[in-house]
This record gives sequence, structure tokens and C-alpha cells, in this order.
Amino acid sequence: MNVVKMSAKTKEEAKNLVLKQLNANEEEVIYNFKEIKGGLFKGVTYECEGFLKLDVINEAYEFLKNLITAMGIEVNIEVNTKENITTLKIFSSNNPIIIGKNGQNLEALTVIVRQFIKNIAPVNAPRVILDVEDYKDRQIKRLERLAKNIARDVIKTHVDVEMDPMNSYERRAIHNVLTDFKNIKTESIGEEPNRRVVIKYVD
Repeated sequence: MNVVKMSAKTKEEAKNLVLKQLNANEEEVIYNFKEIKGGLFKGVTYECEGFLKLDVINEAYEFLKNLITAMGIEVNIEVNTKENITTLKIFSSNNPIIIGKNGQNLEALTVIVRQFIKNIAPVNAPRVILDVEDYKDRQIKRLERLAKNIARDVIKTHVDVEMDPMNSYERRAIHNVLTDFKNIKTESIGEEPNRRVVIKYVD
């Protein structure tokens, strides 16, 4: 991975030097600053360290591929970035093993890959989602249908409903799909990993 470090009198100057060196715009780069204090008669300078988000994603891609291959499973991974979210879509010789019961293995792999990314880029790390073929898409569509049905019941009964615990990606999908439902409000409660969505009736 190509890591560039540049120093200047201001953070903005140092950052612009890094962007120029990497030939990239600000949205494409992960960067952080270090303040360097000069001697008695020298002012403060700033060091900016930067590298491409794409390089981090490529590192995560290789890490995930090696991890699954070490399990004795042949795998291909497709990378797709949309609206600042990168999906690593897995196509393997044994999808059920990678997915696991109720998606537990896939969720565990997601946690491992995100931690790997966080170790490389503690600040402003790219957001990555793992999927196995279209498993996540199907799960989200199922959750959206369920949430709509629950919302209709809540409107009829005026009784709030707590959904089962789910991850942040799934919770966000529930919040989004019910945004335009009249007389319905959603909120997340609880602590991870038991955080859940509550679907509430409002006048």
C-alpha cells in the first residue's frame, strides 16, 4: 500500500501536498495529521499521512480471499462500491458454510474484515459489507416485508412492537423502509449485539 507523508506549515497545505502526490481528491483518500513542534525559534509544522481508500479495500479483498481459502473453500469475490459503501460479494464452492446458521458465519467474517480495515485505517475507514451471492439482499427484502407488515398491525392496534436483535445494516434498512409510513415512528434501543428496532404508533 502506497502511504504518503508530507509536512507543511498548515494542515491544509500538508493535506493538499498528499492529495497531489497521490493524484486523488479528498473523498478518495484516508488521512490523519501529526503536529510537529519545532525548536525554540521554530514554529509548529504539520505532517499529513495519507493513502487511497481503494488500497484499503484491495487489502481487505486479499485478506478475505485468503481467509476463506484457508478454510478449504474455493472462492471468487466481486467488489462493488456505491454511495461510499463497498460490498464484497462472495461466490464460493460452499455458500452454506460461509453463511452459517441464520447468517452467523457471514456476520463473524464481516466483523473480522472490518477489524482488519480498522487496524489499517483507524480514522475515516471505508465502510464494507460482506455478502454471499444475494443472501444479504434477500435477507433485507425479507426484513423490509416483515417490517411493513408489523407497521400495518401497529397502525391498527396502536401497540408498539420490538423486533428481534439485528445488526446496524439491517436496522438502517428497517428505518429507511418505514420512513414514509404515516403514523409510524421507528427507533433503535438496547446495546450491541442485542440492539433492536422498535416500531411505534404516533398520532
